[in-house]
Amino acid sequence: MFRNEAKKLLIISYPFPPIPYSGTYRILRMCKGLVKLGIEVYVVTINIDPRIPNDYALLSKVPPSAKIHRTRIIDPWLSYQNWLKNRRNHNTGNFAKRLISLIMRLITIPDHQILWIPFSIRHALRVINQYSIKNVLVTSPPVSSLISGLFLKRFSNIRFLADLRDPIVGNVAQVNLLRPGDIVSRFEKGVLSLIEQKVVNKADVVIANTETHRRELSEKYPRANVCCVRNCFDEDDYKDVNKKKYSKFTIAHVGSLYGLRKPDVLFKAIKMLEKNVAPARLDLQVLFVGSVDPKLMESIYKYQIQNYVKFLGMVRHSEAIEVMVRSHLLLLIKAESEDGQGQIPAKFFEYLGTGNKILCIGPQTKELANMMAETNSGVCAGTDAESIASLLKQEYGIFKSSSASEIRHITLTGHGYEAMGERIAELTA
Repeated sequence: MFRNEAKKLLIISYPFPPIPYSGTYRILRMCKGLVKLGIEVYVVTINIDPRIPNDYALLSKVPPSAKIHRTRIIDPWLSYQNWLKNRRNHNTGNFAKRLISLIMRLITIPDHQILWIPFSIRHALRVINQYSIKNVLVTSPPVSSLISGLFLKRFSNIRFLADLRDPIVGNVAQVNLLRPGDIVSRFEKGVLSLIEQKVVNKADVVIANTETHRRELSEKYPRANVCCVRNCFDEDDYKDVNKKKYSKFTIAHVGSLYGLRKPDVLFKAIKMLEKNVAPARLDLQVLFVGSVDPKLMESIYKYQIQNYVKFLGMVRHSEAIEVMVRSHLLLLIKAESEDGQGQIPAKFFEYLGTGNKILCIGPQTKELANMMAETNSGVCAGTDAESIASLLKQEYGIFKSSSASEIRHITLTGHGYEAMGERIAELTA
C-alpha cells in the first residue's frame, strides 16, 4: 500500500458537502482515501449556501483531519432564480424576460460559477503559502474552476492536477452544446474548446474518469500527461441501512434523469411483460429518485404504465442508498448520443456497492460493458425492447417464485475509495 506521511494535497472543488451534487461524492471519497494513507488534505470550496438544496448529513462523512477552507461566492444564476421566484406574482414582459435571460447566458459563460475564480485563487494562494503545498488538484465541472488551476500554475510553484469528472467539450449534460445552433451556443462551445486546450496542455497531470475519455484526450493532445482514475463507492455508505427487500419487484433509478437519457424502451418492455402475465397485474414498481425531465410523464402515459411508476424526488443520500439496497434491479440509462459513449455515470459505482443486479439500457458502450462483465454486476441490454422484456421476465419469475437468484460473485476490488486514494497519491510528486 502506498503511504507517505509528508505528502500534502490541496483540492479546489465547488461541489463539496453539504452540496449533494454527484461530483461531491467523488471528492468526498477521494479525501477519505487520501487521509487513510496519511496524506494531509486541504480543500478550498464555497460557503454553505441555503439557496442550494443541501444534505447536511454529508458533513459527518468528511474526514475530521481534512482542513476545509470555505469562501464566499457571487453567483448571478442563483440570484436570478431568486429574482424570478420573487417576481412570480408580478407582470414582467416577455421581452424583458428574454433580454435578462440572454444577458445571464452571456455573463455565465462557461458556467454560472465563474465569479468564484477570484475567491478560490485568493484562498488557495493563502493555503499554499501557509502550508507549503506543492500539489493542487482542481476538479470540474464547473469548468470555470479549472481557470483557477491555470492561474495558480502560472503564478505559484505548484503542480496542477486537472480532474475532469466530465468532458470539458462534449458533455452530454449540455445538450445544446453538442450540436450548437444559435450564435451564443457556438460562442460558448468555442470558449470551452479554448479552456480544454489550455488546461490539457498546461496541467502537469490530466485525470479523466473513464479510460475512453483518457484515450480521446491522449489522441487529441499527444504531449499531454493524461491518466484515468475512475469513480468509486464507499462501503461505509451501506452500513446501518434497511436491507429488507421491497414487497414488490422493484426497479430503481437513482440520480437525475434529463436530456438524452431516456427510459422509453424500459417502459415499452414493462408493457410487454404486463401482456405476458395478463389478466393478472404485475407485482412491480419502478422508483425514480432525484430530479427528472417533466416530459417523462408523456412516455409513461404513452405506454400506460403509470400505475407502476413512483417519483420519490430529491432525498438524502442515505435514503437513496437504502432504495438501491432494497431494490431488485438497478437501472442505468446511457445517453442516446455518440458523444456520451465514454461517460460512465457515477451512480454505477454506488450500484456496484449494493451487490444488486444492474440493468443498463441505451447505446452499447464497450468500456461499461467490459466493466459489468468483469465485475459480474449485470447486463448491458442495449435498446431492444424485446431483449429487455425477456430479461425482466426472467428476473420477475425469480422474484415471484421466491427462489434464490443465481449466486453471483461480484468483484469489488479496485472500485472502493481506498483504491482511488492510492491512485491519486501516486500522481502527486
